Amino acid sequence: MILKGCIFYVILRLFVPFMMEESAAGMSKKNTKLLIVDDEPDICTAIQSYFGRRGFAVSTTGSGFEALSMIKASSPDIVLLDIALTDLSGVEVLKRLREHDQKTKVIIITGHMYPEGEIKKIVEIGVSGFENKPLVLNDVERLVCRAIGRKPTLKTSRRIKKAERRGDRSRKSIVHKLSNLLGIIRNKCENFTSNFEDGIYKDKSSDELVGMSVEVMKDIEETVDRAAKVVEQIKRCK
Repeated sequence: MILKGCIFYVILRLFVPFMMEESAAGMSKKNTKLLIVDDEPDICTAIQSYFGRRGFAVSTTGSGFEALSMIKASSPDIVLLDIALTDLSGVEVLKRLREHDQKTKVIIITGHMYPEGEIKKIVEIGVSGFENKPLVLNDVERLVCRAIGRKPTLKTSRRIKKAERRGDRSRKSIVHKLSNLLGIIRNKCENFTSNFEDGIYKDKSSDELVGMSVEVMKDIEETVDRAAKVVEQIKRCK
């Protein structure tokens, strides 16, 4: 009886602190609040799905004004902020935020190709990272985790480096649209692949997986058609 009591005591001393640390780490991860500010719903959905599976509490909005209200109300730990919003530019959102809040981490995500000088000005306002579209979610996760001091659960990035392209405002706007569409296509594929590799679909039958794959392909087909129209616009700009 005494021996059993001693063994139980040793187990408590050795493993309970470890379990408490693991539990605290898990709670910290789950409590990390991420706000996505982008007026492309498909991009918001892809990022929300990716980070939601990793324990983040994710909120989204396509409005710059609403983003400021949400930050004030819920105090997210980090914000993914697009620059080209329809109501209030991301740069203006950042400026207004920094007037009273230096703590909230912000990472810029954009499909526009800004010159180095312009990027530097935006960074100086107060951002933790700057990522061009089409987004690679692994790379975005790396930036987010670096900003909040967490180790990412990363796989090897398969980013294809993009050549910097310059042109007039009209062409930049068209390239921005194309970047967004390519990002949507990539993120749909990336989310489906990650879900499969992470075992999210382990209980699905072969027929169910085929059906899900068909739905993803239909979404991609529709987005490719939209991208093809943008390519035609680019051709006309030459």
